[in-house]
Amino acid sequence: MMQNKAVKGWRWLLAAVLFIGIGLLLYGRISEVLRRKSGAEADMIHTFYDVKKDSLDVLFLGSSHLYYGVQPNVLWREYGIAAYDMGSAEQTVASSYFLLKEALAYQRPEVVVLETYYLWYPELYNGEARLRQAFDGMRYGKAKREMLDVMLPELDWKERMTYCLPFLKYHERWDALEDYDFHTKPYLRGARIDYTVAKVEDPGLPEEASDLPKLSLEYLEKLWKLCEENDTELVLLAIPYGSEADIDRYLKRQGMNLTLEDWARERGIPFRFYQKEEPELIDFATDFRDQTHLNTEGAGKLTADLGAWLAKDYALPDHKGDRAYSSYEEDLQRYEADTVKAKEHPENTADAADNS
Repeated sequence: MMQNKAVKGWRWLLAAVLFIGIGLLLYGRISEVLRRKSGAEADMIHTFYDVKKDSLDVLFLGSSHLYYGVQPNVLWREYGIAAYDMGSAEQTVASSYFLLKEALAYQRPEVVVLETYYLWYPELYNGEARLRQAFDGMRYGKAKREMLDVMLPELDWKERMTYCLPFLKYHERWDALEDYDFHTKPYLRGARIDYTVAKVEDPGLPEEASDLPKLSLEYLEKLWKLCEENDTELVLLAIPYGSEADIDRYLKRQGMNLTLEDWARERGIPFRFYQKEEPELIDFATDFRDQTHLNTEGAGKLTADLGAWLAKDYALPDHKGDRAYSSYEEDLQRYEADTVKAKEHPENTADAADNS
């Protein structure tokens, strides 16, 4: 009798464990589907965790200028460089700093490239939606806890939990789901494909520099020190953009790049300011998707040029042919298949521009 009770007890325990395990798996899957994706099918930040540990040569950080303007698969195709775009719409330098802290727990890149457009923003972050696009995909851990303590110290425990478990925020998102919520594309490595063309005039560059916000400079210093502490080189990158809707705003923001040049020079940090250094590289008539962002044609030109510089100045290895990097070749093949389809039907790649 006692033996039968013991057997029944074990069966009950096993059934309970299986029930809880299946429940957690279902909860995790449902949470992933409902979570708002940054960059739609590219699902930036989150798909970073699909990258093989300690395999990256270059990690990119930045706003939508980054994920429209730099194609990691082109870096692989041309130079065998392993890279990833850890971008998000309107990503402030404070957000970039905490994302880099998280990234360094998984990768040891030779180079970290910070795309500089959103340094103009004077606050820690630009609204809840943009903050969540950067951090909902981040795993809960030390970096996320620190981000919450610094950037959202006023949150009560209930709201804080929605950042730790994004499902709590998006559990009613059923009627807004798209195909990409079920089928993300980690092989895009954080970038977006868009072959639409907007005719943009080259507005030129200002003669006078503009001041950078104090908070941006503070977190830029923090990010640089973090790179130094982890034996990785920091590079700053200003991707070309047009006048947007306001020429005065454009000139002020480009003036900040002139100030940034001096800041970087004083610290020996390379700064690739493409509209100043290589103004003929990008064709304003064909290489933009809107007044602000490069299309994939323009991104290919910029990425190839930047890759040549990175490979030479940092002696980055060409990993092509290395079995340990076979996933990068597989990603390239899937990326190229997507670009063929996108070129045939560029209207299908168009979407609302991220205002970043």
